[in-house]
Amino acid sequence: MVRHARFVAILAAPLLLGASPSGTSTLKGVYTEDQAQAGAQLYATRCAMCHGRLLEGTFETPGLQNRFIVNWSKAPLSELYDYLGRAMPQFAPGSLKPDENAKIVAYLLKANAQPAGAKPLPADTAALKRILLEPVSAKAALKAK
Repeated sequence: MVRHARFVAILAAPLLLGASPSGTSTLKGVYTEDQAQAGAQLYATRCAMCHGRLLEGTFETPGLQNRFIVNWSKAPLSELYDYLGRAMPQFAPGSLKPDENAKIVAYLLKANAQPAGAKPLPADTAALKRILLEPVSAKAALKAK
């Protein structure tokens, strides 16, 4: 009975975290360099006026590095994607197209030392639910800069 309970707990853990058993991590490279570059251009025109050219934030608007990644870590990437799509940019919430939103998320991942991969980040909430946002180690973050 105890063995059965442990097995069920192991299978249920990814679901409780919002990821499926076949999910992946942002540490495995879930966006492409080209996608992040396109996201940087969108960020410059749609986000930088509030969050700063260097993602540093202002007194009124949070920065999008360091604490930002901690706040979103261990959550499915779909949560960040959905939030941006619903609430940003502040002057025109919900105006980002799904592919623009995915490009900006890719840029934010790159800016937070997440590795790039071979496939672009999908612009699909269901697919993004299977990607867990995990912070990189301090050593890897320094190496990426």
